[in-house]
Amino acid sequence: MGFGGRKVVYKMQENTKFPLSTKRFILGIVLSALSGVLLLLAFPPYGFWMLAWIACVPYRFAQHRLLPMKWSSLAETTASLIWLGPFMARLFGTEFGPIFTYLGVLIAILTFFLSKDRWFHELTGYRWFILQGIVAWVGFEMIRATFIPLVATSAFIGYTQASQAWMIQPVSLFSVYGLNLLIMLVNFAITQMIMSWYDQHWQPEFKEMIDRKHTRNWLIASGVIFLAWIGTSLFILTTTKEMPKVRVASLQPNYQKPAFQDDNLTSKMRLDDFAGWVRDVAQEGAKIVVTPEMAFNFDPRVEFTDELRALTKETDVYLFINYTVANENEPFRNETILLSPSGEFFSPAYAKNHNSPGEPLSPTAGVFPVYDTPLGKLAAMICHDANYTDIARKLTRNGSQLVAVGFNEFGLFGEQFWTNVTFRAVENRTAMIIAARATGSAIIDAQGHQIALDITPEKQVVLVGDITLGNDNAPYTNIGDVLGWVSLAAFIGFMIYQSIIEKRAKKEKVIES
Repeated sequence: MGFGGRKVVYKMQENTKFPLSTKRFILGIVLSALSGVLLLLAFPPYGFWMLAWIACVPYRFAQHRLLPMKWSSLAETTASLIWLGPFMARLFGTEFGPIFTYLGVLIAILTFFLSKDRWFHELTGYRWFILQGIVAWVGFEMIRATFIPLVATSAFIGYTQASQAWMIQPVSLFSVYGLNLLIMLVNFAITQMIMSWYDQHWQPEFKEMIDRKHTRNWLIASGVIFLAWIGTSLFILTTTKEMPKVRVASLQPNYQKPAFQDDNLTSKMRLDDFAGWVRDVAQEGAKIVVTPEMAFNFDPRVEFTDELRALTKETDVYLFINYTVANENEPFRNETILLSPSGEFFSPAYAKNHNSPGEPLSPTAGVFPVYDTPLGKLAAMICHDANYTDIARKLTRNGSQLVAVGFNEFGLFGEQFWTNVTFRAVENRTAMIIAARATGSAIIDAQGHQIALDITPEKQVVLVGDITLGNDNAPYTNIGDVLGWVSLAAFIGFMIYQSIIEKRAKKEKVIES
């Protein structure tokens, strides 16, 4: 027989030939679209984070119980289209062209042609439904985080939980991939339970397809793991070592363009604007001030040096200055440098490591400096660096307790960026300050609390808040994304296994090829 000797395989052959029910087909498409809507609503700016835990249930049920075999992948395609189409369009706008604006459409189309999940699971009696489903989802997240540079970790399902500090603390042990696995485990366990119930009450010809004991065990296991996760999170949150606080500020100027592309605002005009804001936040007690990515088009160690030194001396602040050097006669540089109240430029400057498309990589990249100050150990990263997990991890390994994140957004990336940065903070137990150009500035402590946050598009914002420094003891900092790589390896393993099962099925003529 193959496939564990289940007679239900033959029964499956008969069931795939049932006449197409228009009502059932329409219901399947509606449920699939509902999943797309739920996923979209789970993310900012809507922020209905609890929907992520059930969002995939409708389309998975439609895929495996409502749509005919031939069209079953249309469920995942529809959900992806409704979710990622608008999500990517809002995220990237049109700045990077239609291939990125409608990346969700491309993913949806590929899903339709590549997905054979229904076939595989019916052949194997749904023994691998939950395990294959969760590693396929998280394994693909690992692929795009590693090999699709512009997207990176954006739209990770776990990022929907960024506003819930009480829930996300275990990512300092298991990474965001661990949370992603948990969310998908709950989704798939609920889906299998509903499918089993449906088979027993509404589709008796399928009642032997899913083992009820197997389903119950998975449901109990997912509940236990979920409760253990929450318990661990609350334990970490309530037992974290008390660390010093420092008052910080984020300056969001609402400029239309980065400095090196701006023909209207001169360097002097920008410097005057920022000098006024620095004086204002210093009056409120801020000791660390962060400017956005590409705020200036000059190296402050070369130009306007005396003015900047006078400013930090007057205000007694540590100033993170984000700048580009975009002269024709020298390599492009996108850097951040820290200037102390005493007028000292800490060396070396930090250079952006994950450059955006069309942006040359700074020749000074590859160094991860941490600056030892009386306020704590400070560091910087720039924009797209926070969409990856590696840079914050490297800075924390070097001792960072607070990271200044300059940000030059496109589209409405600012609505989502703070969620990515929140997870970099919690993963490494390191405080983060985001200073955006026009949308999405935030002050986030080492436990992931958003002390201050503003994602209103195109708004001038000055944020001031007291932030707890990081304690530099997160296991994740040394462990890294092991669960992501394990998921990817399991995903590949299941693809190979699935291919073997399908070839056996054709060879033994269990189903029609």
